[in-house]
Amino acid sequence: MKSVCIFLVLVIFISSVSGQNKSANAIDSIVFDNPYLQVSHNITIHAIPDAENFGSRIIAALDKTIVYSSKGNKVLERGEVAVFLEKESYEIKTGSYFEIAFKKNHPPLTRPESWVEPLKNKVVYEDNEFRIFEERLDAGDIRELHSHAQRLVVRLNEVQLTDPRFNKEVKAGTGIQVPNTVKFAEPIVHAVKNLSKIPLFNLVIEFKISH
Repeated sequence: MKSVCIFLVLVIFISSVSGQNKSANAIDSIVFDNPYLQVSHNITIHAIPDAENFGSRIIAALDKTIVYSSKGNKVLERGEVAVFLEKESYEIKTGSYFEIAFKKNHPPLTRPESWVEPLKNKVVYEDNEFRIFEERLDAGDIRELHSHAQRLVVRLNEVQLTDPRFNKEVKAGTGIQVPNTVKFAEPIVHAVKNLSKIPLFNLVIEFKISH
């Protein structure tokens, strides 16, 4: 009887430590958090549907990622996405990725001073709340004046960008897009030039606004 009691205590202790470690790992894996979005790296914190305070979720693959979900299984290559609405669930066992979760009851969205649709991009998903597009720009190419709403950028290629309207001489090390990182950006109207010898490739998750 004494042995059984000791065994049960050990099981409870190990379960408690495991739960604490899992929670700690989840917190450590959060790479971005603001009133609009939460982003984790290589862990699915919000895979269960109807998560409190969270709605739609996006998996953005950094390499080959296998996603098992309530709406079927999908193999994502680098730069591809899978979108899950509030009632949908998923699981990931293999791959490197960002999980991007939209917060409910976020602050009101802000908008740029004017709206000019950005060209040379490819929209891969769109609904009433947000759209996702592949942000593409060839080496040395310019995207003329255009607008952005609030958005999260998943950077995939290391390139150097500048606004050609203002920066005639660009300092070394400025405007660098660091691969496998995310950045939240506020509304803007600008132009962009790719100064690098390789194409720009980002994923942009942009809030929808009326314009």
